[in-house]
Amino acid sequence: MMHSLLILTAWIAQVLICFYYVRLLPNASIRCIWVLVPCVILTYLTTYDLPRRSMSSMLLGTYCWFASIRLIHWIVMSPNHYNTLIPYVRRLLWMFLPVVPCTEDYRKQWPIHNDFLMSALKIIINHWLYRWLLSCSGSDSYPRLLMFFTFAVTYTFFSDFVSGIIRLVTGDKYRHTTTINFPFLAHSLRDFWGRRYNQLVSSVFRESIFQPVRQCLSSATLASLIVFLVSGLLHVHLAWLAVHDLQVALAAMLFFVIHGVACVIEAHLPFRLPVLVSWFYTQIFLLATASLQIGVFVKAGSDFFSDNAPLFFDQKWIPKLPVPNFCPK
Repeated sequence: MMHSLLILTAWIAQVLICFYYVRLLPNASIRCIWVLVPCVILTYLTTYDLPRRSMSSMLLGTYCWFASIRLIHWIVMSPNHYNTLIPYVRRLLWMFLPVVPCTEDYRKQWPIHNDFLMSALKIIINHWLYRWLLSCSGSDSYPRLLMFFTFAVTYTFFSDFVSGIIRLVTGDKYRHTTTINFPFLAHSLRDFWGRRYNQLVSSVFRESIFQPVRQCLSSATLASLIVFLVSGLLHVHLAWLAVHDLQVALAAMLFFVIHGVACVIEAHLPFRLPVLVSWFYTQIFLLATASLQIGVFVKAGSDFFSDNAPLFFDQKWIPKLPVPNFCPK
C-alpha cells in the first residue's frame, strides 16, 4: 500500500514539475530528457511487480503510457498547448472518464435508451462467451480467435451503461466517448483503427502523436507509421506484463507493423474496392493476423480466463445463456 502511494505521489509530482518547470525550458531536447526519463522510470516502478495474465495489470500499464504520451506532447512538442494548470490536469485525467459533448446528430442517431439496451445485450453475450471460453482448453484456432475478439468487444458493456447514466444526469449534453463502434462493420483497416476499435486509444494517439507529428514532419504517412510503431511498443510492454515472453512481445510488435504498412498502402491505392469486397478483405485480414496480438491469451485458455472474470459475472440477476457442450477446434 505504501509503495503504491509513493508511486502515485511521484506521478503527481512529475505532472506538476513538467508543467511549472520543464515546460518553460527553451531547449526541446532538455525538455524531452526531463519528461521521458522520469516517465520511463515511473512506468517501470508502477508495473514491474504486477500480477501476470491480469487485464488489470495491462490496463494500469496502458494508463502509464497514456500519461507519458500526453506529457511528451504537451511539454516537449507543444509547450504552449496549455498555459494554465486546470485544463492541463483535466485533460490528463480525461483518460479515466472520457466524457465528450453529445451532439444533436448523435442524439438523433443514438437515443439514450440505446445505450442501456446495448449494455444489456453486451453483458449477456460477454458472460456467455466467457463461460464458454473458460470451459475450453487453450487454442488459437480461427474460431477461438473470433470468440475471444467478440468477448473483448462486448467487454465494453460497462462504458455503454456509464454513457447512458451521464446522458441522463446531464440532460443529454454529454456522454462517455464511444469505446467500440461496431468493428465488425469496418470496411477498411483505416476505418477499423480510426473509427471502429478502441476509440479511447485512438483519441489519445490522434491528438498527441498523429497530429503533432504530422504538423512537424508535414507527412500524414510518416505520422501514421509512427502511431503504429508507438502502439506496437505499448503492446510489447503489455504482452511482457502478461506473460514475460519475448517471442510473444515481438509478435505483438509485428502485428502493428503489418497493420501500419497495410493502412499506408490502403491510403495510397489508386482505386477503391467495392464496399462488400473491401469489408470482406478487412475482416479476413484482421482474422488472419489476430493470432499475433491475441493468440497468447486464447492459447492460455482457462489459465488466463480464470484470472480475468468480467464485471458482474457472479450476479445471479443477469440472464445466462446455455453454454454449448463443445469447443470450436
